[in-house]
Formats: sequence, C-alpha cells, structure tokens
Amino acid sequence: MAPRTSSDLPELQLVARETMAGRVYAQLKEAIMTGRFAPGQLLSLRSVADAVGSSTMPVRAALTRLQAEGALIDGPGRALIVPPMTVELLEELRDVRIALEGAVAKRAATRMSREDLAVLQQVFDTMNAHVEAGDVPAYLRSNFEFHIAIYAHGASDITLSTIQNLWMRIGPFLNLVAPDIPHMRRSMDAHRHIVEALWRSDGEGARAGIEQDIGEAAADLKERLQSAIQDGEDPGEQARA
Repeated sequence: MAPRTSSDLPELQLVARETMAGRVYAQLKEAIMTGRFAPGQLLSLRSVADAVGSSTMPVRAALTRLQAEGALIDGPGRALIVPPMTVELLEELRDVRIALEGAVAKRAATRMSREDLAVLQQVFDTMNAHVEAGDVPAYLRSNFEFHIAIYAHGASDITLSTIQNLWMRIGPFLNLVAPDIPHMRRSMDAHRHIVEALWRSDGEGARAGIEQDIGEAAADLKERLQSAIQDGEDPGEQARA
C-alpha cells in the first residue's frame, strides 16, 4: 500500500494557536483584574505582542475577546484602551458586587474545609505583609487571590465568570485608592472580619465583611472620582502615574 500524503490527514484543530491565544487572554485578564493596567491605558496589537513574545494573531484573538467582555474599548487609531469610570457606574458596580459576592461568600462559609481556610489565612497574612511594606502591586494581586479563594468554594463556574467580569471593570480603578496606606489598612480590617467569620462558619458574618470591604473601597473611589471631576482632571491620571 502506498504511503498516504499530508493531504490525507483528517481535519485537525490548530491547538498551538488557540492555546497561545488563551494564554495571552488569561494573562491580560488577570492583569486587568488586579489593577496592573490603569484606566485609559493603551493596548496596541504590536505592543502586546512584543510584551508577551507572540505573533499578532493570538494577541488579536485575546484582545477581541476582552473587548467583547467590556474590559477594553476602542481607543485612538487601532488601539484599545482600558475604559473610564463614572460615579453612576461605580455605584451600580458596588451594589451588584455586594449582592453577588456577598451571597457567594455566605455560601462558601458552609463549604470551606479547615484546609481551605488555612490556605486563605496564609493569603491574608501575605496580603497584610504587603500592606505594611507599602507594596501596592503585590497587595492588589493578593487581594484578588484572597477573594477568589473564597468565591471558588461558593460559586459555579458561571457565577465565577460573572464575578471576574465585574472585577475586570473595577480592577484598574483600585489603583486610585490602594496607594493610600490608611485605605489598605481599613480594607484589611474588612478582610480580617471575613476570615474570622469563615473560621466560625458564619455565613452572614462573611457576607457583612464583603459588604464592608466593597462599600468602603467604593466610597474612597467615589471621593477620588468626584474630586478629579471638580478639578477638571482625568480620573485615571493618578493611576497611570
């Protein structure tokens, strides 16, 4: 029997290309959720491709996906940008996040094992060390890790995806308030209340801690936004500095 040629191969998916696009998407998404991109940040196809060491094709797929999810919007030329924030949208996100994330934390209180709580306690301790060191980027990463470590035990993949979409919208603006050491310490008080409630399997206490954390951050951010608007400044300028 004559050997078959390459044209005889069955139809196969371009796994490598899809995997690369997925990796680029995951990296950009995590960076947006943890505040590593500031409001108004420009993301061009070429700049992102150069940063991740990839061709433009998988980067285009990742950016298109993030744009469809509302994490990026059209910018000058062909670039995309991290979208701005308004006081009205901030208040809406605050209310939705408190309702959703609070309910998920309450559910997690009855599902987290002692081992799960020990891991969460370690994340909390690490985050507290970042606060005392004044390491804002590390604090923001740990803050996201802390919340997801809870929500993973109280939500389905569908709900987790919704929560992450909300974080992609609010994450870049946490840079406006996180550099304020008093703000970070107030946030750690809320995190401490959450951890203590979860150790007690107190769902309502965990929900209240989430409400405190999100509510106080939103109040600080609202004050910054209103002050910038009154001064005629770009609310994201401080975050880009």
